[in-house]
Amino acid sequence: MARTPSASAHEKVLEAAIRLIGERGIEGTSMDAISQASGVSKATVYKHWKNKDALCIDVVKRLRLAPPEFHSGDPRRDLLDLLTHVANAKRPRRLMWTMARVISYAATHPGFGREFQRSITGPAETQVVRILNDAISRGELSPRAETGAAMSLLFGPIWHRRMTTGTIPPGMAEQIVDAYWRSWSANP
Repeated sequence: MARTPSASAHEKVLEAAIRLIGERGIEGTSMDAISQASGVSKATVYKHWKNKDALCIDVVKRLRLAPPEFHSGDPRRDLLDLLTHVANAKRPRRLMWTMARVISYAATHPGFGREFQRSITGPAETQVVRILNDAISRGELSPRAETGAAMSLLFGPIWHRRMTTGTIPPGMAEQIVDAYWRSWSANP
């Protein structure tokens, strides 16, 4: 199926933005540079995105790797499978190269940072909340279980290791899930 000119322009802009942000960071990349690198007029770029931050969020959405849905009927197993997937999933080089620059920008631009967090963690967070609520309703976890901070508690160690060493030790996902489960067990 042939793409419409607008869809084709959209793709060209996203690919140019990914390349330029990976090379220069967000601060070092202007909408003019993205327009020039993509061969798409600035007017057309602004028809698709209201500003550079909105374009960068679409770059994040393009590059993120949404996890598969885990729904076995065993919440602890589903949580372990999700964390194991996140820990072991191969990350394309351009994702890691670009994400480092996006994270740096997010740290100094709070509005962008909040939108970045929603964009990158949304699918996993929705799944974690579902899994934990399922465990609570089954009586496996306490009704006081902290689901709000679950993403930080569960994924933080994985993301930290990925960013600092690039490797996840075998069994780390299971250790994290075990610690969370012990902390919030309905039957301590």
